[in-house]
Amino acid sequence: MDRYVTREERMGNRGEEIIESYFNELKIPITRSSNKYDSIKDFILFENKTGEGKTQVPFVTKTCFTIKDNHQLQKCVNADYLIFVQAPTFYKNKNPLFNECAIYQIDKDFDWYRYTTKKKVKMILISMDQPKVRKLKEINGEDKEYLRKLGTKF
Repeated sequence: MDRYVTREERMGNRGEEIIESYFNELKIPITRSSNKYDSIKDFILFENKTGEGKTQVPFVTKTCFTIKDNHQLQKCVNADYLIFVQAPTFYKNKNPLFNECAIYQIDKDFDWYRYTTKKKVKMILISMDQPKVRKLKEINGEDKEYLRKLGTKF
């Protein structure tokens, strides 16, 4: 049986693989947590630093990454390294943000705010338009297309 059965789990697993590969390319030691439900970190990096990885299509109308408004905020705020893998949307679109796939680092003390959708979903938004959000690398090829297939269908 596949360990990652939902679309979100498959997307998250591929994102973690992309993050791990990125740090390996830079010769930075990284180890994934053996517990996929670890409440503290997804990764351990050099000098025992914690890393949290998120893989998602951004909230494009707000130009933001999102976090569930629950224990995930503290996990992200407390991580030494917060890394987002931006997935493209399922449908190719004229807006470049919809089609982009990249790795971002969110630096400590990033700005965020609470938001409730029309469907009453509560979330934390992290604007991509702030100095604490830095694009590290574009992602293309097989990884981009795999994430596109799993991405939001809008």
